[in-house]
Amino acid sequence: MKTLWILLLAALAVFQSPLRAGNLYVVVAGVADYQYLNPLNLPEKDAQLIAGLYKQQTKNVVLLTGRYATKQRILNSLRQQFARAGEDDMVVFAFSGHGYRGGICPYEMEDEQDGISYREIQSILKQSKARKKIIWADACYSGGLRLDGREDESPQPEATDVVFFLSSRTGETSQEIPFKANGIFTTHLVRGLRGGADANRDRKITARELFLFVSQRVTQESQGKQHPVMWGNFDDNYVVMDWSR
Repeated sequence: MKTLWILLLAALAVFQSPLRAGNLYVVVAGVADYQYLNPLNLPEKDAQLIAGLYKQQTKNVVLLTGRYATKQRILNSLRQQFARAGEDDMVVFAFSGHGYRGGICPYEMEDEQDGISYREIQSILKQSKARKKIIWADACYSGGLRLDGREDESPQPEATDVVFFLSSRTGETSQEIPFKANGIFTTHLVRGLRGGADANRDRKITARELFLFVSQRVTQESQGKQHPVMWGNFDDNYVVMDWSR
């Protein structure tokens, strides 16, 4: 009888498993000491903080920092991680470092052709089967990531929930405050994702909850010099972090 009961429980678990939330596949990159660009103070600490957060939810986390965060390694990691995801999974790319209008700056960037453009990121996103896709970017001018250098261009994702949450508007820099452990945006992003943004205490952080939490605090702490931007194909109830699983 005991063996029969164990088999029954196992069968029930198999039957219920497709109803569970999907897996997470995450790539995090941060560069402070660039090969050619002026050094920054906090991006590698930002990347480690974000990677640590996601490691509480999944083993599928790739962390690239410093000289290892080259263009080729970042793009290859995105392709490999995102290709592993199925339709019910979520893929996440987080970056902290220098940015330019229309892209982000890997370790070896010397001029714009060395950067990782929105077009390249979007191409990899489209190849992934995952319906839920998130990009966090703590970088100067990151709001311009959606433009790819042209005012009349905006992404048109199809049948996919894509969230871009960027640390600053197109013409703004992302603030590093002395004696802070992390950048302003990353600090409040992680606090929000850990539960600070969970306004209704259901252990699920929605896009709207996160934006309201982070935007208000970043704008205030930067004294109005930095305004986070969130955009993409999603609704206010889109869950960006789920602690109820």
